[in-house]
Amino acid sequence: MMRVSKAMLAVVVLAWLGALPASFAWETAGQGETTQSGPQTVTEQQIRDGVAWFNRMQQALRHQNFNASMVQVQGQRVELFSWLHGRTDEGTELELLYSLNGPDSYLVRQDQQVSYFHPMISPYSMQSRALFGPIPSAFYEAYSEIERSYSAVAMGGGRVLDRPAKHVRLIPRDQQRFSYSLWLDRESGMLLRMATVAPNGDVLELVQLTSLELSAEVPSDLMKMHNSPMPPVIRDPNVDSSIEHEWRQTWLPEGFMQVRANHHRLPMTGIAADYFLYSDGLTRVSVYVSQDPRASTSIQYEGLESLYTHRHRDFSVTVVGRLPMETLQRIAASVAR
Repeated sequence: MMRVSKAMLAVVVLAWLGALPASFAWETAGQGETTQSGPQTVTEQQIRDGVAWFNRMQQALRHQNFNASMVQVQGQRVELFSWLHGRTDEGTELELLYSLNGPDSYLVRQDQQVSYFHPMISPYSMQSRALFGPIPSAFYEAYSEIERSYSAVAMGGGRVLDRPAKHVRLIPRDQQRFSYSLWLDRESGMLLRMATVAPNGDVLELVQLTSLELSAEVPSDLMKMHNSPMPPVIRDPNVDSSIEHEWRQTWLPEGFMQVRANHHRLPMTGIAADYFLYSDGLTRVSVYVSQDPRASTSIQYEGLESLYTHRHRDFSVTVVGRLPMETLQRIAASVAR
């Protein structure tokens, strides 16, 4: 019986959707995803080239005018998006991410303001340099922002979306986080394909463009958005709320820094918790610490976005993030008074 990996299954799904020719699915199986396991020799030239390619991708995401469609595969979940980006003659950066499945929802970014539209809630805007979507916000920044935690390594090449592509791996400097396999358009530097890979080699997520149109002009749909009024900017009500107790995080993976801390009640349950957000530049992890007895229920879910609850003597810690379960467990256990 032929065994099919998760990466292979994801590519076959793309082919089944019509996003790729069927033959490409089996051709890709021969390429395979390079994983974190096993000793590997990386040259200084590969690292220099990897950094150069990553920064070229970042420039393309910030400055290129394009109209693309995109598929995101996470296990049995498949999402489709329309993705547009451009810069006006005045230098204003515009971006639109439109969901093609489910509710008619979309996000619009104009420079550092992101507006959210969903049929179930009133539209609103918030300050942000990137959209919250399938493409990590770190890809919009220079490599130096993630250099402490990841090495960018240039690998071989291939063909993605019928375009010559360069393969670049983002390899974590430890086994405490996931790696990323990127395929970049050789002509423009655009990101064509991204796989999130667990330390054991499992592909947890696959994101790939299914169409890409590069142009000298800003897409017309973006200009229409640019000339339309956007909803008002709101502030996060928790930004100015202070944590209630003095907790100590005695261990975090190298490179993670605290970017937010506040006290608020969790949605749905109403449980009060002190909240801490940490980031290594590419991925984030949320830590919730509560003395409420209702928060002591043991919960564990493992996937791309994992969740783990650890019960200390008189408080509970819940950790959520795109990190291996072993890392979440260690973070939860390392919280102390």
